[in-house]
Formats: sequence, structure tokens, C-alpha cells
Amino acid sequence: MNIYVGTYQKYNNGSINGAWLDLSKFEDEDAFYTKCGELHKDESDPEFMFQDYENIPSRLVSECCLDPRVFDILNLALNDEEQEAFIEFMDNQHFYWDDIDEAHQSFTDSFRGNFDKLQDFTDQEFDELYLHEIPSHLTYVIDYDAYYHTAKHDYWMSKSGNVFQNI
Repeated sequence: MNIYVGTYQKYNNGSINGAWLDLSKFEDEDAFYTKCGELHKDESDPEFMFQDYENIPSRLVSECCLDPRVFDILNLALNDEEQEAFIEFMDNQHFYWDDIDEAHQSFTDSFRGNFDKLQDFTDQEFDELYLHEIPSHLTYVIDYDAYYHTAKHDYWMSKSGNVFQNI
């Protein structure tokens, strides 16, 4: 998660002078804002402006505000791929999570992995769930396309290929 931090005063004076900050370098909101203050120590009372961001759930950031729950997400101990998937999951939700632990549990229940296309996932799911029940001499008649067209309504896929079950 990265965020570009400038100030409204600089912006209003025609400057976008600021810096990109990697949020994983800060243990909490206080440490982050201390660094922001150091970046803009040329102003007596800087009003921070978040001019751009990467990999932060859109509901947790705006031009003037960074929700402290961002640091809760960073403390979930997710690897980079899981964190990207979690952020995509959060962005896709049509409600606002109050509890990051609850959001993480919902993500854990829903996340199925990363695939090139949704049918790759449904083919794998079919094999894991049903192939062992089918006699080997009948496996050549399995209609994976039909299973995909039935199962695809139970899942959604992000732009980066992460597959989630609709829960």
C-alpha cells in the first residue's frame, strides 16, 4: 500500500511537491502522520493532501483522509498476493466494513485463489469435488463447459485473476 502525500497549501500555490510513502513501513497511524509532518516541515501547520494511492481499498482513502483501519489490514500478516486479493475483495463489497477481523474472515471464506480464467477454477473445483466419484472409463464424457456455465454464477473474478465465492 502506497500513498502520495502533499499538502493543500503547496497544491494551491501550484506545486504537487510531496512523496510516495509505503504504508507497510509504519506500525500505526501516529508513525505515518509523524513522517508526513517531517516531509512537510517547511509549513507551520501542514494540511495533508493524499493526491494518489496504490493498493489501498478505495473506501479507506480520500484526498483528505486515510482511514486508520488501513494499518489494521497491514497487521493481518498477509503475504503480498493475499493482501492484493483482500484489497480487491474489500473494493468489491457494497458495504463498509467496521471490523477488519470480520472482513478478513469473510475474505477467507470467499477467496479461492488466482487463476487465468474463471473456467480454470471451475474445472479444478469439479475435479476436486466430483472426479473421484466417477469411474475412470466415464471421465472422457465429463462436460466441463456445462459445469462452468452452472457454477460461474456462484463466483466472481477480479481483474487480476483472483476468484471469490459469492457469500
